[in-house]
Amino acid sequence: MSTKKADLIDAALSGIGRTAERAMRMNQRAAARLGINPTDMQVLQLLQSAPRTSTDLAKLTGLTTASMTGLIDRLEKAHFVTRVRDESDRRRILIHLNDSRARTEIAPLYGPLLGTWRRALSTYTPEELTLIADFLTRVEQAFDQELDPR
Repeated sequence: MSTKKADLIDAALSGIGRTAERAMRMNQRAAARLGINPTDMQVLQLLQSAPRTSTDLAKLTGLTTASMTGLIDRLEKAHFVTRVRDESDRRRILIHLNDSRARTEIAPLYGPLLGTWRRALSTYTPEELTLIADFLTRVEQAFDQELDPR
C-alpha cells in the first residue's frame, strides 16, 4: 500500500473517531437542554427507528432491566415515551417515542446540524454521494459486527 493511501486511511479513521466524539458531545448538550440525562437521550434516539421493549433497550444501553424501568418511568412522566401493549403478543410492552414531542422539542436541537450536513453533501456529485453512502454503510456494518458478532 502506498504511503499516500495509508495516510488517507489513517486520516479517515481519525475522522470517524472525532465524529463519534462530537456526536457524543452533541447528544449530551441536547439532553441538558431537554432536562434529561445523556442515557435518557440515548434511549430516545434508539426509539427513533422503531418501538422496542425495555429488555431490548437495556441490552442496547448496557443498563440492567431494573435501571431501564426507572429510566422509562422518567421519560414517560416527561411525556417523551409511552408504553403500549404489543398487538401481536399481548404479554409484551413496547416503548414508543412520542413523535409529536420529538418533532417539537428534540428535532429543533439537531435541525441546524442536519441542515449544515445537507448543504455540505449537496456539493458532491451523485457518484461521490454513492461512495460516501457505501462507506457509511460499511462503517455501520463494522460497528454491528463488533457489537453483535453472531
